[in-house]
Amino acid sequence: MAQASRRISAPLLPLLLLAACAASLSAQAVYVLSWPNGSQTLNQGWCTQAGDNPQWANPGFDDSSWPAISLAAPNDYTGRRWYRLRLQLPAQHPPLALLVMGGGGTYEVYVNGKRLPGPELRRAVFVSWPRSQLVPLPMAAGSTTIALRTFIPPSSMFVADPGAFRVAVGTVDAIRNAHRSEQSARFDHVAPGVSGYLVVLFAGIPFLFLFWYQSDHSEYLWIGCYLVADALGAVSYELAVSGLAPFSLNWFISTPANYVMAICQIQFTFSFVGQRVPRGWRIFQAVLLAYPACFLMPAWLGYLSRGFFDVGEIVLLVAASVGMPILLLLWVRRGNREAGWIIFPSILALLTIALTDVGIVGGYLGLPRIATIGTPLNFGPFAVQIFEIADLLFVLAIGVVMFFRFTRVSREQARSAAELDAAREIQQRLVPFSLPAVPGCRLQAAYVPAEEVGGDFYQVLEQPGGSTLVVIGDVSGKGLKAAMTGTLALGALRTLAVEGLGPAALLTRLNQQLISAQDGGFVTCLCARITPDGAVALANAGHLAPYRCGDEIPLPPGLPLGVTPDADYAEITVQLSAGDALTFLSDGVVEAQSSIGELFGFDRTRAISGQAAASIARTAQHFGQQDDITVLTLEFTPAEAVVP
Repeated sequence: MAQASRRISAPLLPLLLLAACAASLSAQAVYVLSWPNGSQTLNQGWCTQAGDNPQWANPGFDDSSWPAISLAAPNDYTGRRWYRLRLQLPAQHPPLALLVMGGGGTYEVYVNGKRLPGPELRRAVFVSWPRSQLVPLPMAAGSTTIALRTFIPPSSMFVADPGAFRVAVGTVDAIRNAHRSEQSARFDHVAPGVSGYLVVLFAGIPFLFLFWYQSDHSEYLWIGCYLVADALGAVSYELAVSGLAPFSLNWFISTPANYVMAICQIQFTFSFVGQRVPRGWRIFQAVLLAYPACFLMPAWLGYLSRGFFDVGEIVLLVAASVGMPILLLLWVRRGNREAGWIIFPSILALLTIALTDVGIVGGYLGLPRIATIGTPLNFGPFAVQIFEIADLLFVLAIGVVMFFRFTRVSREQARSAAELDAAREIQQRLVPFSLPAVPGCRLQAAYVPAEEVGGDFYQVLEQPGGSTLVVIGDVSGKGLKAAMTGTLALGALRTLAVEGLGPAALLTRLNQQLISAQDGGFVTCLCARITPDGAVALANAGHLAPYRCGDEIPLPPGLPLGVTPDADYAEITVQLSAGDALTFLSDGVVEAQSSIGELFGFDRTRAISGQAAASIARTAQHFGQQDDITVLTLEFTPAEAVVP
C-alpha cells in the first residue's frame, strides 16, 4: 500500500505544490511548482535593496518594503546590494542546487541566513565577466529564503550590464549539466579567437629572430613586437569577456596593447621604407603612450566614464591607423615602390581597430544596426569576431611581404659579405702586419679601423741609394670602393718608388695617375724620404702634418690626390739627430669625439705625440673613435740597425 501511495504521489506533486502556492500568497513566498527537465528559473519574485546589512540574510527579516524586481529586467545596479527570494519547498525532494549566473567575485549566496560555500566577494581587480556557478542547496523543506549579497564595483565595467544576475534551481545532476553546458558554450565562443591569436603570436616570434639575424633591419623588430602585442592583447580580451579570467586582464593588458600596436605600426612603416620618424610623429607616439598612462587608471576607478575613455581611444588609434596608408600612398607617388607592398596589410591593421570602434560609437549613439558591426559571426557553436579574421589576413599578407623583403635583404647581405671579404683581402695589402727593418730607425705602427674595412693605409718602401720611403694616407669613403682606390694608389706608389723620386715629385706623378684611373673620390697622403744620415724630405697632399719630438712640423699645403691634375706639391727637408722621433698619424686621432661631443683636437694630439704608436691609438680610441685611427712612429737611432 505504501508503494502504491508513492507511485500516485509523484505525478500529483505539481498539483499539490500548486495548491500550496494558492494557499500561501499572503506570505509573499515564491513556490517551486516543478522542474521541467530537472530545473526551473528563479528570475521572478525577487526584492532588492541597496546597502549592506548582515541582518538582511535572516529568513525572518521583513522585506515587504523592498521594491520587487525581475532579474531578467534591465538594470544598472552597481555598488553594494542585497536580493531576497522566498521559496516553498516540498517536505520531500531530491538534492537540489542553484545555478547562479553573475560576475565572478560579485556575490555571495545565503540560504536561511547561512552563507553557502563557493561564491565570494572579491576585490575589483579579480572580478570576472558573468559566468555560471553551481551552488548546492542544503536539505530544507517548507519556506526557504535565498539571499544574494552583491557588490558590483564601477571599475568592473561590463560586469554591470543589464541583467547581470540569473538564478535557476533544480536537481544537482540537472544543474551540473546546465553548468557544464554553459561552460562549453563559453569555451566554444572563445576557442576560435584564442587559437587564431596563438597563430599570430607564433608568427610574431620568428620576426624577432629575423631581427636578431639582420639587426640593421629594425622593421623585423617592430612587426614582431606588433604581432606579439596583438596576440597578447587579443587573448587577454577573449579570456576576459568569456569569464575565464578577471576583466582587469582586458583593461590592463588588452587595452594598453592597442597603443603599443599603434606605436609599433608607426615604427614599422617608417623602418620598412627606410625613413626616419619625423618629430611630428614622435610627438604623436608620445601622446599614444601618455593617454593610457594618464587616463586608464582613473577610468578603471570610475573617475572618468568609459565613454570618455573610449572616444579618446577611437580618435587616437584610428588617426594612427589611417595615417599609415596615406603616408605609404604618398611615398609610392614619390617613387618608393616598396612602400606599396605594405599598403594592403596596413589597411587590414586599420580594419581590426576600426570595426570594433565603429560598433562602440554606434552603441553610444543608440544606433543598433551600427552597434552590431563589431558583433561576432556565428559558425555553428563557434563565434568568430570580424577583427579576428582581419588580423589573420594581416598576418598572411605581412608574412608574404616580409618573406620577399627577407629574401632581398639576404641576397644583398650575401653580396655585401662577398665585397667585405674582398675588401679585407685588399686591406691586408694597404696596412702591412709587420714593418720592414730600416737601418738606423726603430719603427712602430698601430691601426684601428672604425669599421670592418677602413680607408687608411701606410707603407714603408726601400728606394735606390739606401733611402727609405714612408707613406701614410687616407682614402675617402669606406668599404670595397675605398679599398680599391687604396690598392690603385698603392700599386702606383710602388712603381714610382723604384724610380728614386723625391716626395714632391712622387706625389705629383701619383696624383696624375689617380686622376686618369679612378672614378671619383680622393686620397690624402703624406710622403717622407729618410736617408741613413737622418735627412728627411717631406711633402704633403692634404694630410695631417707629422710631429717631431712633440712639435708639429710646418709643411707647405697641398691638395689631396685625385682632385685636380694641376695640383703642385712642395717639399721641405729636416735633419734628425740621434734619439729624435717622428710621428705620422691620420685624422682619426684628432677627430675622436667624446660622448658629449668634445673633439680630441690638436692640443691633445700634440701632447701625446711623443708616446708609442699603440698608446696614441688607444688613447684616441677610448676618447671616442669616429674614424679610422692610424699611427706610425719612427725613432732615429743611427748607431744601430733595429729590427722591430
